[in-house]
Amino acid sequence: MNPTRLWRLLKERIAGWREVILPGTLIISLVCIVRLGGLLQSQEWMALDVFSRHCPMQASQQHIAMVTIDTADYQSTGSFPISDEILAQAIARLQQYQPKVIGLDMLRAQPIGEGQAALQQILQSSDNIVAVEAVLSPEPTMNVGPPAGMSPDQIGFADIVVDADGKVRRIALMTDTDTDSLQKYSLSLQLARRYLQDKDIALTTEETDSRDPIRLGEVAISQFHPYSGGYVRADASNSQMLINFCQLQMPYATFSLRDLLAGNVNPQQLRDRIVIIGELATSAKESFITSAAQSTLYAQSLSNLSLPTKIIYSMEIHAHATQQIVHSVLTRPSFLETWPEPVEILWIIGWGLFGIVISVILQSPWKSILSLFLSAALLVALCQWSLVLHWWIPLVPAALALYGSGLATTFFDRDLRLELAQRRLTIERAYEAVHNGPLQHLAAILRSLGEQTLPPTELQQQLQSLNTEMRSIFEYLRQDTTARTDSFYLADSTVLDLRQPLSDLLYQVYEHTLSQPLPGFNTVQTYIAPNFEVFDSSSFTTEQKRSLCLFLQECLLNIGKHAIGATRIDVIATSSAVRHSLQIVDNGHSAPSSARSIGQGTRQATAIAYRLGGQFHRRTHHPQGTQCELSWPKK
Repeated sequence: MNPTRLWRLLKERIAGWREVILPGTLIISLVCIVRLGGLLQSQEWMALDVFSRHCPMQASQQHIAMVTIDTADYQSTGSFPISDEILAQAIARLQQYQPKVIGLDMLRAQPIGEGQAALQQILQSSDNIVAVEAVLSPEPTMNVGPPAGMSPDQIGFADIVVDADGKVRRIALMTDTDTDSLQKYSLSLQLARRYLQDKDIALTTEETDSRDPIRLGEVAISQFHPYSGGYVRADASNSQMLINFCQLQMPYATFSLRDLLAGNVNPQQLRDRIVIIGELATSAKESFITSAAQSTLYAQSLSNLSLPTKIIYSMEIHAHATQQIVHSVLTRPSFLETWPEPVEILWIIGWGLFGIVISVILQSPWKSILSLFLSAALLVALCQWSLVLHWWIPLVPAALALYGSGLATTFFDRDLRLELAQRRLTIERAYEAVHNGPLQHLAAILRSLGEQTLPPTELQQQLQSLNTEMRSIFEYLRQDTTARTDSFYLADSTVLDLRQPLSDLLYQVYEHTLSQPLPGFNTVQTYIAPNFEVFDSSSFTTEQKRSLCLFLQECLLNIGKHAIGATRIDVIATSSAVRHSLQIVDNGHSAPSSARSIGQGTRQATAIAYRLGGQFHRRTHHPQGTQCELSWPKK
């Protein structure tokens, strides 16, 4: 192919694609803008929760045990809240089982009941106890100090970070540097740090900027950023970490306070472990909400794990965070990782472009919708699988880009193709009307001029008739385009309504065409009346009726224009159990022109046969003449 022609065709194809893919690219851009604006943040949080809740439960070494204090414990001890004396007894009993670290997730800044001295003595004398304080509230009066007399190394803050929808997905690990240059660590980080100290794994960021990653040995804790995962402009102060609920679905060994005091515990489940003591209270400081956990202590107490949104206690959140850190350091990293923001945007754009490609290739609304559905299922599976592998990748904006761009491209492409098809149909109708009308008359005039000299008055009359017919064709096409009527143009302003029976239409075409002043009809002496009623036993669409009328008209006009000395025309309509057939036979000689074999009439007949799913044959009729036959199957 000529390079110039190839380049022109390529530019035309690209121009066509540009019109089709433009709506899809606008949808992708809109999704990216909406996502960067934070309007999809809640939906992405919900998707993360659903995926986390449905993660497969994976067996892993448990480093955590919990001692809970509930209503039954208050009743059995006769103390609400638990007095210092009873708490001191519980800690002393717990120390007998040799836990590695004890986390006291209870704010005890003020004495409660009797036994203050006993509690203070055991807290100060036990190096493996970590107590809590509250320090992250912007209102100083809402913060609570630690128990008196404990060293900073034994204090961790218990504050929990809550997202805008009221649910827990992340936790603060280390405060930003205070004015006195003293950094404070969360209960989770303190418990993990002290537990790992005996394994010669040290925290290596005590004197570094709090914005740097926290390291325990060679393992860096994945730090939360304002745009981590589905978050947009989030508050990332105080060295936060995403809680990977997907990897934390295994239940912890849990004992009640009364069982501990009575000695009804398994020592092996407490020895060398991190033991967290906390209250199962639904107060604002002790309970939160999550949709990411398969099970919580509160849901277990109600024997209802089916509800997606559950109450989770503060001690459970710290247990999850501590287990995640220790497991990542000792076994394999299980921190929830996220992509940088530019990579996530490229991921979203990629799925949007994939939706456009699907729609452009298939060019079928139903096929495209089905393919988009399957692609969305693949996207969901990829996001779920990636979460099992500790990666949180965007689902909601990617799915919106996929569906939005794909559907926009599908229906815009459909409308564009319908418009192009309508243009082609209009051109075909115009050509058919001109070819089977004025052009045939013009051919007759030229043939008459070649055979004899026409008087000027007769030539003028025929040309005026030709002019009138051309104008009538224009008026017909204008009405047919605006009114979208089911009609067929014959000639001389004669228009057939295609809603009539096929036999009536064919009779009208037959009679009107043979009445035309064409030279090939002048010598015809015999007409065998056709029987078109054989077609009435079957149903035909308007387009099929149009095609058959056009075929009959074209074949008869070819005889009138090209046949020489024809004395007989036979039109034979037959119908069997499986096929229809329409034959037009004449006994004239062919004109010298080759238009009869390779002209528009042959191409028209071949196209009609293709649309009907049949065949067209033109053959010589013995002893002379031509036979044109169109046959097609019954449907």
